[in-house]
Amino acid sequence: MRKRFVVAMLAVSSVICGLNIQNALAVSPSIVLSQVQLGNSASASNEFIEVYNNSSNETEITNWCLYYASASSTQIGSKLGCFVPENDSLHLYIPTHTYVFAISTALATSLPSLGSDLKFAATLSGTAGHVRVVDGDGIEIDKVGWGTTAISPETLFTPTAPLGKVLGRKVNTLLNTLQDTDNNSLDFELVTARSNYVYGSIYEIQDLCKNIAGIQTSIPGGYSVDTNANCIPPPVDMCTNIDGLQAVMPTGYGLDENDLCQPDVCSNISGLQIIVPSSKELDSNGNCVDHDYCLNISGIQTIIPDGYHAGNQGLCLLDILPIKVNELLANAVGSDNGHEFIELYNPNDAPVDLIVYLLKIGIDAPKFYSFPLESAIEPHGYISFSDDDIPFTLVNSMSQVSLVSVDNQLVDESPIYNNPQDGIAWALIDGTWQYTNQPTPNAKNLASIVSQDTVEEVVVGLNPCAPNQYRNPDTNRCRLLITVGSTLVACQDGQYRSEITNRCRSIASDVATLTPCDANQERNPETNRCRLITSSTSEPTPCKPGQERNPDTNRCRTVASSVPTAEFAVEPVTDTSSGIVGWLAVGGVCLIALAYAGWEWREELIQAVRRLSTFFHLQK
Repeated sequence: MRKRFVVAMLAVSSVICGLNIQNALAVSPSIVLSQVQLGNSASASNEFIEVYNNSSNETEITNWCLYYASASSTQIGSKLGCFVPENDSLHLYIPTHTYVFAISTALATSLPSLGSDLKFAATLSGTAGHVRVVDGDGIEIDKVGWGTTAISPETLFTPTAPLGKVLGRKVNTLLNTLQDTDNNSLDFELVTARSNYVYGSIYEIQDLCKNIAGIQTSIPGGYSVDTNANCIPPPVDMCTNIDGLQAVMPTGYGLDENDLCQPDVCSNISGLQIIVPSSKELDSNGNCVDHDYCLNISGIQTIIPDGYHAGNQGLCLLDILPIKVNELLANAVGSDNGHEFIELYNPNDAPVDLIVYLLKIGIDAPKFYSFPLESAIEPHGYISFSDDDIPFTLVNSMSQVSLVSVDNQLVDESPIYNNPQDGIAWALIDGTWQYTNQPTPNAKNLASIVSQDTVEEVVVGLNPCAPNQYRNPDTNRCRLLITVGSTLVACQDGQYRSEITNRCRSIASDVATLTPCDANQERNPETNRCRLITSSTSEPTPCKPGQERNPDTNRCRTVASSVPTAEFAVEPVTDTSSGIVGWLAVGGVCLIALAYAGWEWREELIQAVRRLSTFFHLQK
């Protein structure tokens, strides 16, 4: 049983010896509580708290605070006081291996000559409690708990300090620092208060650029400072190809693909337009607008419409066969509403859009009507429009229908109809306008169906034809007389007759006069357009008070003030990688365990030695 115990002891010792014990005795590279006085013989309210920079680096303590919590509390406790700078551009630092001294107001009254870095109201319990150092983010940096009832220390330091004694942190003489194993019972002891305590080690550093990460003790080159202590970067030259600093894009300019500033001839259009786009033109205000290819057609025609070709002076002329007015129904059977129609025919081999045409209805005071949007006639096709499609009216007595272009040029028209009977259409059949009792909207026109009864009635009593008509021997109906010759109407002044279409055209002017450029403009010899006259020289604006001109960049910069030098030097401290005392302690435990094992197995070890001796003797 005893041997089993020894085996267990050896196993535990091996594990302990194999562990890195540096964490247990590690010195915290941070701020520690060095001494706490809970009162003295003069008064229990004469309290002080001393803090020490235990690291080898200067440490910022901006907005760090001291807290006190009662023995039974597990919370951070009540705030005793904080190290707060005068403004948010200042940062507070403690030099390496220096102290911060905080005293109670009662101690300050008792010893008026005693200086300190911070004062607090006396509140520390003389029997048990906790003091903490907390950083500006609310993170606990160090704490100490004392008394048998304190429940939240770094392992309880049970002795209660009698009057005249203080809780003092032990000194690690090997490392030349204060001991901090995160165990209050090991790190603290009761000591006599020192005769002298140092204060005033805290120093300030001003951050001259609050908006830049880190602390800027001087203003970066080229930067300027606004009224809110924000550092403004130097302006960027938007146009490196233009003399002088262009902090913003000049009016009327834009960046090209090489990031060079170029004049924008179309400032009203998004993006840089170095030249006027082919589909645009400059208006009188210098804006780029859509180019109208057909000034004689209502609206802006950005392309020449189908069936037209470009004429002189921006006019668009028809170059297709004229659309034909093909059939009319003015007197429908029953109500005319929704039953009257006008039919058109397309004699061309291509579809024709009716957007450039108008209907003219009437004789003395005709009315004009536009076609519904997206109305088109297929090649050699028919299309009809009712008075529901277009709000026209075909009177029953006498009228006619004409098709004109949007510039009021006659394209085709029907002869005047005269009192058609109900359901009788006025249609172009075999090249002749005649009445038919077979209306055919959207289809080829058909002649009337003549019954035998109708023929007999017509033969018995025929009405004489009009002077400009003759009687058709096949149908026994009157037809218009077709004249063999015709006379051209003379063209108006400023027009000539086309030899191809036999239509009148406007005579184009061969001379164009340029509009003079404005006073601040010049004419571009390459494009013959007006452009702004760019200034080639500029004088730098004088720098503001407190600034100077940079001879390298010719820009203004703020004259930075110098930063005050600290009144003390940083004291270097040599750190070691491990605790020598800890290694010696663990090594001793291992040696004791091995010795005890040898004693317990001494008989077995003696026999083993004898066997080995006999073996080697026999080998000889």
